[in-house]
Amino acid sequence: MRFRAVKVFHEDGRRASRMVTQGIDDLDPGEVLIKSKYAAVNFKDARAVCGVGNVVKRFPCIPGVEVSGAVAASTSPAFREGDMVTVQGGQEFGIRHDGAYGEYVRVPAAWVGRIPAGMDAFEAVALGLAAYTSAVAVEELIRLGITPDKGLIAVTGATGGCSSFAIDILAGLGYRVVASTGKPGEADYLKAIGAAQVIGRDAIATGPKPLEEQRWAGAIDAVGGAPLDALLRTMKKRGVVCAFGNAAGETFTTSIYPFILRSVSLVGINGNHPVSARGAAWTRMAPGGDLRPRHTHKIAYEIAFDELQAHCDKLIRSGVRGRAVVRMPG
Repeated sequence: MRFRAVKVFHEDGRRASRMVTQGIDDLDPGEVLIKSKYAAVNFKDARAVCGVGNVVKRFPCIPGVEVSGAVAASTSPAFREGDMVTVQGGQEFGIRHDGAYGEYVRVPAAWVGRIPAGMDAFEAVALGLAAYTSAVAVEELIRLGITPDKGLIAVTGATGGCSSFAIDILAGLGYRVVASTGKPGEADYLKAIGAAQVIGRDAIATGPKPLEEQRWAGAIDAVGGAPLDALLRTMKKRGVVCAFGNAAGETFTTSIYPFILRSVSLVGINGNHPVSARGAAWTRMAPGGDLRPRHTHKIAYEIAFDELQAHCDKLIRSGVRGRAVVRMPG
């Protein structure tokens, strides 16, 4: 049986991807073979497909860190042919082991999770790592005492998938969310998913001083770089910033003053957990859960498999709105 996959190669000193046709025996080993139905596109996936950075660690390799579909064959007693399953996250899938961007995926059974009750194959990856990471960040805000009555919550990189879900989840819990974006034309979209106010990415802080006007009770930062510094300088006393992105830069410069004079907390969020290792946040996103996004179908949209490489290039160059979900053939 032959099928198509996007594979990343390291040739002539550079990384590049191309669509290939291969057989099942060309896939990395594993107990579970999945006929792919949907795969998500994260920023790191786009970087891998475009040969940017150091995402993929082995060559050649099929990238993509989230897939859903039906079990086509299994030597594990935990899964049977026809079971609807998903593989998401971890340190190997789509990085050192062939990943999601193939019409078939083969992985160890330990990496495979059943699609939760009430979710279908599309929603499992439409939410996926993006909504889960944002839900983990929201849980941290709550754990550290940032309740809706404390004040405004800022979300940076607002039109991205993770940030869009963060806005949706926070608004559903009663927070007033201020969405920061470099795309003023997307204000209507951001308000439709729950933003109370939309500001430019340069309007987070009112000036360049180490401490500026206290504006935000909490924040979710998906971009890093200068916007993260601007957030820290404008947090209220005992404010909390949850950070998980680097689209605006892998480093940032700030001062000690937000921490020692306003007791601001900067909390790193890592949501790269396989489904089997996820805690309450994943459960709370299921139907009836208090962290369930209300506007998934406004945020997530389908693209064809043939559009994947062009979409990744667009994401890297100029960003896109929301979260793309690749519809696999068949």
